[in-house]
Parts: sequence; structure tokens; C-alpha cells
Amino acid sequence: FSGNTNSIFALDYISGALTLNGPLDRENPFYSAGFILTVKGTELNDDRTPSNATVTTTFNILVIDINDNAPEFNSSEYSVAIPELAQVGFALPLFIQVQDKDEGPNSIFEVYLVGNNSNHFIISPTSIQGKADIRVRVAVPLDFETIPRYEFSLFANESVPDHVGFARVKINLINENDNRPIFSKALYNISLFENTTVGTTILQVHATDNDVGTYGKVSYFFSDDPDRFSLDKDTGVILLTARLDFETTQRYTLTIIARDGGGEETTGRVRINVLDVNDNVPTFQKEAYLGALRENEPSVTQVVRLRASDEDSPPNNQITYSIVQASAFRDYFDITVSEGYGVISVNHPLDYEQVANGVIYLTVMAKDAGNPPLNSTVPITIEVFDENDNPPTFSKPSYIITVMEDIMAGATVLFLNATDMDRSREYGQESIIYSLEGSSHFRINARSGEITTTSLLDREAKSEYILIVRAVDGGVGHHQKTGIAMVNITLLDINDNYPTWKDEPYFINLVEMTPPNSDVTTVVAIDPDLGENGTVVYSIRPPNKFYSLNSTTGKIRTTGVLLDRENPNAQEAQLMRRIVVSVTDCGRPPLRATSSATVFVNLLDLNDNDPTFQNLPFTAETPEGLPAGSSVFQVVAIDLDEGPNGQVTYRMQVGMPRMDFLINSTSGLVTSTAELDRERIAEYYLRVVASDAGVPSKSSTSTLTVKVLDVNDENPTFFPAVYNVSLPENVARDFKVVRLNCTDADIGLNAELSYFITGGNQDGKFSVGFRDGVVRTVVSLDRETVASYTLILEAIDNGPTGNRRTGTATVYVTVLDVNDNRPIFLQSSYEVSVPEDIPAASSIVQARGSPPLGPLGVCLQSLHPGGEVGRGAAQAEGRSAVGLLKLSPFYESKDCEGRKSESDIKVPFFRACFPAERDDLGSLWQRRGTI
Repeated sequence: FSGNTNSIFALDYISGALTLNGPLDRENPFYSAGFILTVKGTELNDDRTPSNATVTTTFNILVIDINDNAPEFNSSEYSVAIPELAQVGFALPLFIQVQDKDEGPNSIFEVYLVGNNSNHFIISPTSIQGKADIRVRVAVPLDFETIPRYEFSLFANESVPDHVGFARVKINLINENDNRPIFSKALYNISLFENTTVGTTILQVHATDNDVGTYGKVSYFFSDDPDRFSLDKDTGVILLTARLDFETTQRYTLTIIARDGGGEETTGRVRINVLDVNDNVPTFQKEAYLGALRENEPSVTQVVRLRASDEDSPPNNQITYSIVQASAFRDYFDITVSEGYGVISVNHPLDYEQVANGVIYLTVMAKDAGNPPLNSTVPITIEVFDENDNPPTFSKPSYIITVMEDIMAGATVLFLNATDMDRSREYGQESIIYSLEGSSHFRINARSGEITTTSLLDREAKSEYILIVRAVDGGVGHHQKTGIAMVNITLLDINDNYPTWKDEPYFINLVEMTPPNSDVTTVVAIDPDLGENGTVVYSIRPPNKFYSLNSTTGKIRTTGVLLDRENPNAQEAQLMRRIVVSVTDCGRPPLRATSSATVFVNLLDLNDNDPTFQNLPFTAETPEGLPAGSSVFQVVAIDLDEGPNGQVTYRMQVGMPRMDFLINSTSGLVTSTAELDRERIAEYYLRVVASDAGVPSKSSTSTLTVKVLDVNDENPTFFPAVYNVSLPENVARDFKVVRLNCTDADIGLNAELSYFITGGNQDGKFSVGFRDGVVRTVVSLDRETVASYTLILEAIDNGPTGNRRTGTATVYVTVLDVNDNRPIFLQSSYEVSVPEDIPAASSIVQARGSPPLGPLGVCLQSLHPGGEVGRGAAQAEGRSAVGLLKLSPFYESKDCEGRKSESDIKVPFFRACFPAERDDLGSLWQRRGTI
């Protein structure tokens, strides 16, 4: 029998009994699909040998499942670490898989967890048939500080006794910083006297954290670094680091931070109350006080109002005042307390003339109610003011002075002084204020009486000033006293005015060729100074040979030198059209006008000039391919004459071989009438005529050369476009295959060519010179691999990027064969068994060989000459050969030149030679050889 296995079953040779060789396991993958057995019966001959009479039958054997497997986990133990803050429902990263290899109802089982606190986790699914992945999820919030680790038993239980799967599940919680530090008190409140010693321990704060390890270690910090306290970060002890001052700060509220090892923080507060001691003296609001009263005034209720403060707390800050010293008239002053202020008043009128310098000095003391009491004093200055009973008086009633008109602005003209017999600063000499009326060009210093100029003076504008000066004392209203003086100021002349032009510039018309001594015009300048300072002299600067000038009257005449409007000398033309006249006065030193007067002469024209081309000869450059009507060049000709005599028109001479251009008669713009092609005509020579509108007309002729610039509009062209090349396969590397011939009708970079192989060179056997276009071999060729190539060559010009042009050529390369390969059998040996009664000429084996693609063919040669000769045939098609061998002893393979194959075919006595010929390169070999 036969089937998918014959080691499981045994078949009795005679009886046909089919038995098992051993137990079956349905869960074995080899058994799960069952078995297909084929049993063959053979009839025996009389001599008990098998005959040709046989019969076969096939049947299927299925293995029925029984519940013989317990559920199994994919591991006996599972371990995982999860953060203690894992959310309820978090799936543990465990790959738990359970399977019962039985099928159907035999593979149904339950899965459950057993162990302390197993209710903290849930598993799913719990009822399974066959195979499932088990997920363990968090059922309740976890806490590392309560339970740091779990260990459970995971059971998979069938209803059949002892069919239980078991695994251990270990879960370790990763400690997280989930508790904040908590202060023992939300507010720490203490009181200290302000004279507490620096370095005293004030308080120790304490905070606890329920976390374990570094997360539970608490450190203490101030939120803002106070300048009078320090905090030990480990113990929480607060020390006093600087003196306290009740008067500066009565209470400190400190924010403290408790921070655990994980960075969690809690804030608390410390309130420190500062208690007062009497350590401050009364302090006046000012360092000194000033009071004032007038002489002869009756007693007044208030001269000075002062106040002192004490930063201590009651009763240490209760203050009384007293006058302890006076420079004079002590009995005239009293001090009382009103609304917390000390008020100084006088009880008798004072006489200003009896008070030295009009000032009385007092000293006032302020004393607190502390024990012992503290005090301080402050100076008081009381000014006594005089009555105004004397007017200011000048030394004389009027002053007469002279000054030069070029006196500087701010210069002193005169000092005036008035005196006042009053002694006080308010009404006496020091109170006098001076004022001036009559001109804004002068001012007086209100205190010193100095009269100065406020700006530059000009005698030509005003030569005399009369000023009124007033001196007033410090009186107010009808009590004010005034003194008056007159000041007469006369200005002396200097040569400070430059001559100025009248009606400048001057414009005149003058006909060219005007006779000598003809009047042109008269220039006029004025100078407001007096005498010689105001007398002017004229001159032509720079000198002008065409004109003369009367230095006194300013009259200009022609000199007789020819006036020609078209004079080509630019300097002389400038002199004819422009007369520059300067003027000076006769002062000492003389002054020249700040600018010269210009006489612009308009020379009237005569028609005596031909049109003249500019920038001769003309050369224009234009790219080829522009459409008809494109601008090429702007011809410019000028005619020095005016009006119609200088009006120029343009035309081209007729009779040109090609009229590819037109010229605008008015503007001189040359435009094309056809599309230009540099490859047809590269340069044009145009004759341009410029004529004026005079009678008779004058004209000039010039040549315009138009150069047509090359545009990359021509493609590279190969000649020929197709190349046929044959070369043997054993050609040397870098062999010159062909030189390409390619031209481009453009010029310059547009005609500079680069060569590339763009197709047919997949194996990289060929290269082409980037510039010379020579195709060469890169490596040796192999006809048996590739017998021919079709190379696509491309030439690219070096025109502008984006506008480069290409040409294409094809090179057909035929590789000629060289005898460089031996035949190869497809098998290293052939073996065959034949019955002894096989007829002659029967086929017994077919041998295949693989000769190279070429003209050598296959030759099979006997090793034992003289044996029986059989018949053989072989055909070389492409790269293979077939030899049909018939009853021939021992032969081996050689090619037709005698080279032996590396494989021997052990078949008796046969010789066959199969020569082959080729019809063309790359064709199949078709001849057969038969012996």
C-alpha cells in the first residue's frame, strides 16, 4: 500500500490485515488531517512472481478527538512592574496566552486569579474555548505605600479532574510621588521684641510626607528670600539674621515651602509680630524752620508752625515743645500746642531797624514721654521785613552814547545803576528791577542794569535809538517805587553792505554777426552804504572778448569779434551766449556782490549748417528670429540751425539688394520688415540719409551696420544619422568603434556640442567622448551574452539653460563570434536501465548539452573504437544542443576542434559529431549530424 505515511500503519502481505504500529495523537499536526491510504493487490503467477494483473483501492482514516489535554499557559510565570498611579482599567503589559489543544467541548475551561488582594485586578476573558489571550487590568486604585507588590496564582480549570493549567503572576508597583508634604500648622504665629539678639532661634517648622524613600524626604525653603531671617532646609529651624525695627516693620509674614524628593511642594505661613521698645527720639519733619513778619505789625497768632514725630508706640511717642534759646527778643515769642503742632507766635510788634540783618534765631526742643524721656531740637529762623519808603534814583536823568553799527549781538552798550535807601532785601538795593522800552534791538539785565544788543544792528535800516529805562523796587501795587532815565544811542556807519543787483538776470535777443559797438544792455547794482562805501564799479569776470563794459554806467556793447551762433568751440559759444558781470564798492576794503549778474544772450539763427549724425559710424545688434516690426536702432542726427532749418527727417537710400528694414522719417527708429535669420544673412549695411527742412534743403548720409546675433534655433545634425559597425567579441578595451559626425548651424556656445549615449547601453559596454564624439568600448564584449547592440547617441548644444537643442543618431553594433567557449552537458552523468529483450534502435536516453552560440557545434566520440555503431542526432538552437543516444557504449563529449567537455556520459560505445554553420550573426544553428 501507499499513502502519506507508512510508518504508522502495517499491512499484512498475505491476509491484507491493516494494523497500527503505535498510538495516535490527534493534536500532532501530522495526524490532525487524517490519513489517505491506497492499497494495491497484485495477482501472483504460478511461480509466485507478481503478474501484470493488479487492483487498487483508496480509503480515508480520521482520528477522533478525546479530552486528553489540560489547558496550558505560554509561560509558567509572568512578571511586570507598573506605576502605582495606573488608572482603573489600565491593561498590564503582559503577554498571557492559554490553550487547550483539544477541540469542541473538550477545550472549554475557566480562568481565574487566586491570592491576597486578587480583587485589585480583573482578568478577561474568564470563559475560554480552545485558545485565548488573557488581559489583566487594574480594578481599584493602587497605592505603593499600602501594598508595594502583588503575587497571584493564575488557574485555567476544566471540568475534568486534574485538567488544570497553572502560572504565577507577580506585579511590582513603581513608587510615584503621589503625596505632598503637610505642615504641622497652617500658620505659625510668634512675637519678638525689636531688640531681640541676632542669631536667636525663632521657631522650628515641620512638615510630613507619606511617600517612602526620597519622595518622602522633606526640605524647607522660603518662597522669597527675606533679609532678616534664615531657614535650615533640613531641620526647618528659623533664625534671626538681622536686627528688627518696630518703627520700620511691625509684622513679617513669611511664606515657607516644603518640598519632597520628587519636587512636590506645599506652602505654609509664619507670622512674626515685632514688639516696641523706646529707642527713637522725637524727629522734626524738617531740619530747620523759617518764619516771617513785617516790622511794626501788631502781635500775630502764628509765626512758625512745626511738628515732630516719634516712631515708638504710645506712650513713648507723646511729645511736648519748648523754646530753649533765642538770638534776641526772647520774651517776644511764645510756643503752644495745637492739633499736635507746635505753634510759635509773637506778643509785641518788632522794629526792623533794631533787628540785626533783619533775622532772629530760635531753638525749639521736642521731648517724648518715655522712661527715660528722649528729646531733640531744631533751629528756627524768623525774618523781619522792612517797609518800602524810598524810591530808586539814577545818577543822571539822561545818557548819550555812540556805537559802531557792526557791534556784535549781545555786546554791552552801557551800565546803568540806581540806588535805594531802604535796607531790606525786599525793598532796598537788592530788590531793584530794571526794564527798558523803545526798541527790541536792546535789552537790559533786570538785576545788573547792563544794556546789551539783542541782534545785529544795521545803520542803513535805522541810525538812532531813544530808550527809556525804569528801575522799580520790591514794592507791590501802590507801595512800589520807580526811577526813570533816558538813553540816546547813535549808530556809526561801516562798509557792511555788498552791492546788490537790480533786475538780475538779464535776457536779450541779439542777431549773430551784429556790428561792433552795438548796444547790448545795461546792468544796474545798488549799495545802501554812505560815500565811497556805496559807490559801485562794474567789470566782466571772466573776461569776454565778444563784449565790453563801462565800469561806471554798467552799459555793455559788442567789441567787433564775430558772433557766430554755430561756433563749434564750446568755450567761445558759451562766451557769446553768456556775459558774467561782477560789481564791487569803493569801501576800505571794497566789498564784492555775493553773486555775479548774468546776461543771457539769445543769438538769432541763420540756416548755415548741415544735419550731423551722432556716434558715427552706426552699429546695431539684434537677435535673429524677432518678428517683423521689431525695433533695431535709433538713428540720431542733429542740425545746429533752429526752426525748419534744424528740423531733421530720415530716409534710406533706394536700390538696396534686400529691403528688410524701414526707418521712421521723424524719429529715426529703424525697424525690421521681415524675420531675420543669421544663418541666411549675418550682417546688413544700410545707407541712411538725414535732411533738414530748409530751402534749399541740406542733407548728410551715413552707414548703419546691423549685426544679427545668433539665437539657439538650429538643432545638432548627425551625418549620417545611422551607423552600422561589426567588430569581433574579443576586441580590446577602449577600442575606437566609430567617430560621429555632427554639426550645428549656430555659432559660439550655441554650436558647442556634447555627446551622450542615451539608449541601448544598459550593460555599460560602450562610452562616447563628451566633446570629440568618438564611441569606444569600455570593457570586453561577449557575443554569447549580447550578440548585437543598438546604441542611441544624442548631441546637445551649449545654448541657454532651458533652450538647449539636441540631435540623435543610431549606431548598430554587430558582435562577431570568436571560438572562446566549450560545450557543457546539462547533467554531470546519465544512468538508465533497459530490459534485455529491448528491440534494436530503441531510444534509451536523451542527453542535452549547452554549446555556445557560434559555429562550433557538438561532437560525441567513442572511447572504445571497434564497438557497435549506433545512431545519434543533435541540434544547436540558441545556446542548447540535444543528442539522442541509442545503445552505444561509453562516449564522451568533445567539440569539433577536439576540446573535451568536463562531463562524461557513461553509455556504451557511441561516436557522433554534429558540425554546425551559421547563416547570419545571431541566427539559430539549424544543421543536424547523424551517424
